[in-house]
Amino acid sequence: MLVVKDKKDSMKTIKMLKLNHFPFDIFSVADYEGIKNFMTKFPAKEYVLRTVNKAKGKYFFVQSYDEAIELLPNFEDEFILDVSYNEYKEDIVLVGDIKVTRGFVDVVDLSARSDSEATQRNIYENPQYNMHCSLDDEKLWKVPGIAKIMSYISEHELYNLVVEFIVYDCKLGTNKENVIINELRSAY
Repeated sequence: MLVVKDKKDSMKTIKMLKLNHFPFDIFSVADYEGIKNFMTKFPAKEYVLRTVNKAKGKYFFVQSYDEAIELLPNFEDEFILDVSYNEYKEDIVLVGDIKVTRGFVDVVDLSARSDSEATQRNIYENPQYNMHCSLDDEKLWKVPGIAKIMSYISEHELYNLVVEFIVYDCKLGTNKENVIINELRSAY
């Protein structure tokens, strides 16, 4: 069974398994050249700076290198620099966390929303879908985009893990697929 210890481990695992994601990397707050190179390599209208290993940590949306540099004092040693999904909010089909637990009866735990304002942070506060059911429960398969994330989990054998995901109606990310994986969790 795959064990993911923390956010850093999650990022490493996502890259190791070649899962589809928006470009991201971890930088030292002093790595100005690395930050500039990342933004040059992955041009976007918006980026996100986030705390590395703290749930519900600090995050900031920026549009330029200069904005990013100004915000670095908000982080201790390291931070995550990510291409923002905000540019594609209107293309969202489903945002959520899902865990498919394999067993005698496969069980699915899902918290998700299907609106353009859905984020990984607000799916728990105000979920549109909040389910604990068997894999063959009909109500599960009525959730928009569920077939795509279930196929992705099966294809990549992401069982017994909490999978933070976004399903889009267009192909995005590093692999140009409809499913984006934001984070994997098991041990944290």
